Amino acid sequence: MECDDLTDTASVHSNRSGSVQHSVKSTRSTRKKSNMPVSKLRPKAPMISSSNDTVLSVAQMLASKRGDAAIITDLNGGLAGIITDTDVTRRVVAKNLPASSTCVADVMTANPSCVSKSDP
Repeated sequence: MECDDLTDTASVHSNRSGSVQHSVKSTRSTRKKSNMPVSKLRPKAPMISSSNDTVLSVAQMLASKRGDAAIITDLNGGLAGIITDTDVTRRVVAKNLPASSTCVADVMTANPSCVSKSDP
């Protein structure tokens, strides 16, 4: 069973007779549009790393600051991408890549969509 990473939730249940039931719940149609600006979400200050850093150093920073994502900057200080704890799990750990020598630029999500605090 496959599931969209961003909006679907999948579950597998077995009942007493031993048969397995699969279910997928999509949140695409149930999301409510909100007129509340992004600033009302009270976003935290971002954790920032360089695109030259290793996955290990970024993961250690996230762990020490109890974060779940880091903004990745290019050599000029501009936005290059973002890496989340889920990215580390799926793109590094699950593929058995060495975190100490894997460059964060190789596994980050490049060119993420951005919002400002005044966006609804």
